Amino acid sequence: SMYGGPIAGKTTHLESSIPLILIIILAVFIAGNFGLVNFGDVPVLGSIFGGKSIKVTVIGKPTPGLINHLTSKDARDGQIWYAGNGLRQELLTEGNLKQFDVVILQGQPVCDRNARKIITNWVKGGGKLIVIGDACTRVDGDPAAFGWDIGGLLGEVIPAKIGGVTSEKEPIKYGCSSGTYRIIEFGHPITAGIKDYQFSGRTIEVYPTSNSKVLTAVDCSDTSRGNMPTTYGILESSGLFSGKTVYFSYDPGATSAQLFLNTLKYMKNQKG
Repeated sequence: SMYGGPIAGKTTHLESSIPLILIIILAVFIAGNFGLVNFGDVPVLGSIFGGKSIKVTVIGKPTPGLINHLTSKDARDGQIWYAGNGLRQELLTEGNLKQFDVVILQGQPVCDRNARKIITNWVKGGGKLIVIGDACTRVDGDPAAFGWDIGGLLGEVIPAKIGGVTSEKEPIKYGCSSGTYRIIEFGHPITAGIKDYQFSGRTIEVYPTSNSKVLTAVDCSDTSRGNMPTTYGILESSGLFSGKTVYFSYDPGATSAQLFLNTLKYMKNQKG
């Protein structure tokens, strides 16, 4: 036409590309919403998709049950991304840890002093830590030392006490192998939707610290073996630093997946 508009019956390059642009936008939206692609850390897309994904790794040796929880359909639906147990404690830096929303310690009782210091500083600076059982209760090169308060004061960020520094190697004290799992802190996001149930597993005897909140406990049914009538289940840190630590006295991979996934989702945005 004389005004430079499109000639009747023909489409411009821009018009023909509009359906393609819409398809790309729709594909990006679907991928972001279904967690197929993580846009959480991309400034513009992150604001659209909310940065909902939770990036998780394990330092140590996760149990098969824990891996199952972390790689389940429910975990994927909750946008939980398990990076595997790819971080070796000998190679840790605070920079390594910052790429994850939650770091889990499991299956490695001996931790070196450098790793303890790095993990402690990371939590104090805002990191989210889950500690399971006897992880990091011993320090390399000192068989007499036992507990989290040794070799780097990891105990400052863990809401439980276990043993102490003694003159001889102290054995781990086990609590229940069976009993009733009790919810202590009702209305907490971690225990939401969880009712008391029959527990079968193995707890480790720990005691709350002054900066901890007790969320669950186990009433033992096997007290004839001389165990405590009740042992603590989940303890949560409270108020001393900008990060967050949740301690499990038992392997959460051996019991409720919902409870564990609730924990990961809760920790994502928590402080103190």
